[in-house]
Amino acid sequence: MKASSLPVFPLGIVSLPGTIQNLQIFEPRYVTMVKECMKNNKGFVMVYQKNESNKDFEISKKGSYVEIIDFNSLPNGLLGITVKCMNKVLIGNLVQLEDGLNIGEIEAVTDPEVDDQALLAEFPEIANILSQIIKHPSISEMPINIDFNSADSVAYHLAGLIPIPSKSKQNLLEAFDASQRFAILSKYIDEISTN
Repeated sequence: MKASSLPVFPLGIVSLPGTIQNLQIFEPRYVTMVKECMKNNKGFVMVYQKNESNKDFEISKKGSYVEIIDFNSLPNGLLGITVKCMNKVLIGNLVQLEDGLNIGEIEAVTDPEVDDQALLAEFPEIANILSQIIKHPSISEMPINIDFNSADSVAYHLAGLIPIPSKSKQNLLEAFDASQRFAILSKYIDEISTN
């Protein structure tokens, strides 16, 4: 992905690379954004909105470039879209258009390489939990592609499938590399296991 100017969609959720999100679109500016993205075969950036008040809000500087992989009209009359996160990005020079849509200069972020096999061996419980979760009928039907030889793929997919607060998911997205993500996930799993 080359640096480019793309729509930025602030939300109270975080999308992690390789994971899939279902969204309901109802604001006219975002319905228009989805139409334009589909017409031009481009994605948009989802970014974590730190404060959900309608006045001033702060968005993270790191977000997720997503592409629309499916859409439908929902029973409640809203537009439903399914997006897949392709990679994490840096967001700069954010401007707001007259209709309220945010546009930012977007640059893809590539994490430093790690020794995947050593990391997966150090934290075997993370891959084990993920391998069990993907057997669940509702998850096995999802169009996800997990590379169990990639520490990034394992960490992002597990974090996308277990109930982690959005702020914690944002911490995983902003982590320096897969080893930091594994340490964060391992600590989180320990915490929920003891409760």
